[in-house]
Amino acid sequence: MIFVKKVANVIPLVLMVVVHYQCTKEMEKAKTEQLADQSHLARIAAISLANGDLNDNNIKYFGRWDFSNSSKYVSKWGGAYIKVRFTGTTVKIMLGNKSNYYAKIDDGPWVSYKGVTGTVNLTPSPLDDGTHTLSVAQGKDNDYVFSFLGLVLDTGATTVAPPVGIDLVEWIGDSITAGYTDSQADVSDYAWVCSEAMGTEHTQIAYPGVCLVSGYTSFPGMDDGYFNLQSPNNTSSPPWDFSRYTAKLVVINLGTNDYRKSVPSSTFQNTMTNFLQDVRDKFPDAEIFVMRCFKYSSMASPITAAVKARQAAGDGKVIYINTSNWVTSSDYNSDGLHPSDAGNKKIANLLKPILSPYLSTATPFYLDHCDATTGWSSSNTLSVNTTDKKEGPGSLQSTGSSSTEFRKVFTTPVNTGASAATGSIQFWYYVSDVTKLSSTNQIEVGSGGVQDVKEYGWKIGPLVNGWNLITKPISAATITNGTPDLNAINWIRIYHSKTGSITTRLDDFRIIP
Repeated sequence: MIFVKKVANVIPLVLMVVVHYQCTKEMEKAKTEQLADQSHLARIAAISLANGDLNDNNIKYFGRWDFSNSSKYVSKWGGAYIKVRFTGTTVKIMLGNKSNYYAKIDDGPWVSYKGVTGTVNLTPSPLDDGTHTLSVAQGKDNDYVFSFLGLVLDTGATTVAPPVGIDLVEWIGDSITAGYTDSQADVSDYAWVCSEAMGTEHTQIAYPGVCLVSGYTSFPGMDDGYFNLQSPNNTSSPPWDFSRYTAKLVVINLGTNDYRKSVPSSTFQNTMTNFLQDVRDKFPDAEIFVMRCFKYSSMASPITAAVKARQAAGDGKVIYINTSNWVTSSDYNSDGLHPSDAGNKKIANLLKPILSPYLSTATPFYLDHCDATTGWSSSNTLSVNTTDKKEGPGSLQSTGSSSTEFRKVFTTPVNTGASAATGSIQFWYYVSDVTKLSSTNQIEVGSGGVQDVKEYGWKIGPLVNGWNLITKPISAATITNGTPDLNAINWIRIYHSKTGSITTRLDDFRIIP
C-alpha cells in the first residue's frame, strides 16, 4: 500500500513535467515564429523604405539642401545633386519646379532635360534588367532651384546605397564657377569636371554676378551670402548649418565681379583676408586654395596679399593658385568672359594635378618617415620614440634646451617632383611645453647641403602643447642665397630657441607636389 501511494504521488509530478515540457516547446516554437515574422516584417520595411521616396536613406544628397518640408526637399544653390542606385529597367524623377535638370545613368553621358517639371521619365528606352547608378543635378542661369519629390521605380524594384567619394570639395565663386552660359550649366563647368575627374563629391557655392564684397550689387556679396542656406538672391535665407558636411578642400575663385563693379583694391583685400579667416572657422582642417582670376590681372595683387596675410597669421593651409595664361581668347564663349565647355575642361585638367595630392586618396611623398636617427643630428639628446608617433614605427625625439632640434643632410639628393607655385611641405611636430619656446624659430629645406645656401625657410607658426600638423606652402617661403632645386633636396633643419629644457618630436615629413 505504501508503494502504491508513492506511485500515485509520483504520477501527477510526471504529468506536470510532461505538460511543462510541452508548454515550453510550444512557447519556443511561438517565439521562433514570432522572430521569423519580425525578421520578415523588417525585410518588408527595409524594402518599403528603399522605394525612392523622400524617406529613402539610399538617396544621397550633395549641396545645400533644405529638408524642413517633408513633402519636398529643396536646394537653391546651383550644382546640387542626388545619387542613388536602383534595380529594374526604368526610373522617373518627380520634380516640384520647372528648371533645367541633368541626369546620368551608369557610365552614360549627362542627358539634359531643359524646362521640365512634374514626373520626368529618365529612361525613355528601358535599361537592361539589373542594378543601375543614377545621378541627377540641376542648373539654370540665375535660377538655381532643385525641388525634389522622389523617384518612381518599377513595381517591386528597390533602391540601393550608391558608392560615395571619400572627400568633398567645396567650390566658391561667381558665374564662372556656376557654369553660366555653359551647355549643361554646373555639370559642364571646371569645378564639376575637375571634381568628377578626381573622384570626389562636390558642392558649388556660386552665383552669377556675385562679388566678394557686399554693397556693390542688389544682393549680398559672398562675404555674407556664402554662409547662408540659399543663394544670394534669396535675401531672407537662413544661415547654413556647416555641421551638415565637411569639405576636404575649399577652392575660391572670386574677384571678377568686384573688378567690374570697381570695388577698391584695399577693400577687396581686407574683405578677402577676413573671408579666408571666416571660411577657416567653418572648416578648421581643410586646405583652402585661392585662385587668381582668369581675367583682370590687377586683382592678382590683393588676392595674393590676402593669402600671404593668412599665411603670416599661421594658417599654412591657405594656398594661392596662379592661373596666369591658363586660358586664351579661344577658350571663352562669345561673351569673352565665361569659359566655353572646352575652356572649362582645360581649366579642370590644369587644376587636377594641383589639388589631387591633397586628397585622402593621394599617395604621400615622404622626404623622411622620421622612424630612425640615421643621418639625423641634434644639439639636444636625439632618440626614437616608438610609443608616441603619428606614422610608421616611431617618431624622432629631441630633449634639451639647445635651439637646433633636428638636422639632416641627405647623401643622395631627393627629387621631390614638387611645384614651387602650388606645392607644400607638411609634417607633425610635437611640443611638450610651448611656454618655453621663444620667437626665434625656423624650418629649413634646401638643396645646398648646409644652412643658408639655396634654402627655403618658414616660421613654424602658432603651436599648442602636443602634436601640431604643420603645413607650409613653398610659395610662402623665404629664399636664402639662391633658389633651391626641388629636384635635388638634401637639407632639413628645424630649430627653436628655448628658455628651458623641453621635448619636441618630428614625424611624417612629406612633400605635397
